[in-house]
Amino acid sequence: MATANTDDSRKLDKSGARAVSPEHLRVGMYVDLNCGWFRHPFPRRSFKLSSASQIATIKGLGLTTVLIYPRESDPDPETEGTADEPVPTSTDTGEPAMHPAPDETATGTHPAPIDEELPTHGDYHQAVELASEAYRQMLGTSKQMMDALTSGSEEGMRSAETMIGGISTLLTNTQAAGTVASAFDPEEIGNATLLHSLNVATLSMMVAQQFGIDQDALQMIGLAGLLLDVGERRIPRHILATRARRSESEHVKYQLHPYLGVEMLRGFPGIPEEVLDVIRSHHERLDGSGYPEKLKGDQISFPTRIVSAVDHYDTLVNSLYAEEALSPAEALATMYKHQKQLFSTEVVVAMIQTLGVYPPGTVVSLSDGSFGLVLNINFKNRMKPLVLIYHRQPGQDSHIVDLLQDPVLTILRAVPREELPRPIVEYFRLKRWTGYFIQSTMRTA
Repeated sequence: MATANTDDSRKLDKSGARAVSPEHLRVGMYVDLNCGWFRHPFPRRSFKLSSASQIATIKGLGLTTVLIYPRESDPDPETEGTADEPVPTSTDTGEPAMHPAPDETATGTHPAPIDEELPTHGDYHQAVELASEAYRQMLGTSKQMMDALTSGSEEGMRSAETMIGGISTLLTNTQAAGTVASAFDPEEIGNATLLHSLNVATLSMMVAQQFGIDQDALQMIGLAGLLLDVGERRIPRHILATRARRSESEHVKYQLHPYLGVEMLRGFPGIPEEVLDVIRSHHERLDGSGYPEKLKGDQISFPTRIVSAVDHYDTLVNSLYAEEALSPAEALATMYKHQKQLFSTEVVVAMIQTLGVYPPGTVVSLSDGSFGLVLNINFKNRMKPLVLIYHRQPGQDSHIVDLLQDPVLTILRAVPREELPRPIVEYFRLKRWTGYFIQSTMRTA
């Protein structure tokens, strides 16, 4: 898997490393915060200090000492700029610029190259059917889990931890082949909140992997994503169902659901405080416009930044109102171009690297003039997914093309929904809900 600002992919010269008080930090030092990932707001714990604001943030963490690597630090602090860390630039079209990914085996923290090929053509239909059925079973399990949590049963928490443990095992399994996006008709979704929770848990863990975190932190991210909106179960149903027509008092009541979720979960012994922090703060925004505490910037932990961005992305794609739903590509572009003040740029870029420039559910134009629907995330090559080809003739069987195996056919661009003729929209049934299922192998599915 491609990495995004991991804990330094090059080999550090750690000889001469020493501990210093945060009071003695200066711009140009290469530091290791030497604390848990949930403790600080930075995307990695080892990095070179490039601004006074970073030093001020570190001083506010309450750390006694910080490790510095003199050989990796700049020798002359007077020549070091004080600008904030650079953010990715964009292309002329406004799309995020995709830079070459670092060597994926450099740190040893990511899966080795995969030997087993992705299922294609007829096998893919079977894989999707199996994945969809498994996803429905997970939705059923999620309902039982949420009911148990609401009633205060510890069985609900054990079920949640087991579910997240299973997903993290698939994510870190070297045989993982890709992610199947299963589409469901609205009538198939008995509780959209359950699908949303599963999506946020799965995608948050996938994005968090880009930052090279350990297994324990990965599972805490997933657990927070899964339990994100448990507090909504204490919000009256009529308030949940009338988002666009809530009165001011109803809106205030709804904004209490993060607090209500934390209150519910505190009753379960052993739940990590880091998980509760993410749940409490997942609606906060970097510019201070979020709720419930109007936190901003470094007051928001980095894990929270991941989960809140994924939560917002899935809300855009799987909107309660079909006419408002964006395609995956449109949702990512919107967050990158128009919502930079709300979400961490590093996280949004990591989402793009995770989902690919053409996420599942995106309609693309191909080099032969045809249209196709992207069906999966190909962990081997995100620019070469499986694509369902649009057939103009009614009654023709669906045709799946594996772009990884086709030396000629390539994707030209993502096609916005408003540019698509109605027959293509109906053929691909673009108003369906999307759920993400980690596919390991055909045998595992």
